[in-house]
Amino acid sequence: MTDPIPWQLLGARPAYDGFLTVNVRRYRLPDGREVDWDVFGPEGSAGISAVVTVLPLTDDGRIVTVRMFRPGPDQIVTNLPGGLIDPGEEPAAAGIRELEEETGYTCESLDLVGWHWSSASSVLRKYVAVARGCRPDGKQSLDEFEDCVPVELTLPEFRAELRTPGRMTGTDAAYLALDHAGLL
Repeated sequence: MTDPIPWQLLGARPAYDGFLTVNVRRYRLPDGREVDWDVFGPEGSAGISAVVTVLPLTDDGRIVTVRMFRPGPDQIVTNLPGGLIDPGEEPAAAGIRELEEETGYTCESLDLVGWHWSSASSVLRKYVAVARGCRPDGKQSLDEFEDCVPVELTLPEFRAELRTPGRMTGTDAAYLALDHAGLL
């Protein structure tokens, strides 16, 4: 078994540069055809190249989540805390910052457990971290358009959220973090 032949990148042009950035890439396929492909990514003016998602664990084994409205699904969903990594910011520092900003919780430790592409049509890296010793002794500091409500869930409650279609976003990061935390 061998890998397929990679497509040849011929060029790219910006299509949209807002909160999300979309670039149109032109590729030559191995059979000679050419195709335009929409790619989400950090190649925009904001300088954002990655995001971080945190699995926050309390000392008694509860998982800190946030309930918030998300425009994509157009409904209230459960999320793990996380967000954009500022230019020049380390992913672990961003995880600690985002945890406190979105939930008001701090942590004793935070370990990066890996990263993955945000989607198959994206060049945005999504870092995943596990925070331990989380406690509500910080200060929630939401961005202008955030409306996060922190909710502690037991592991069975969290798994139920993961298994209910449309109830949660970021399930890929959640499963990676649960695996690294030994909670699958």
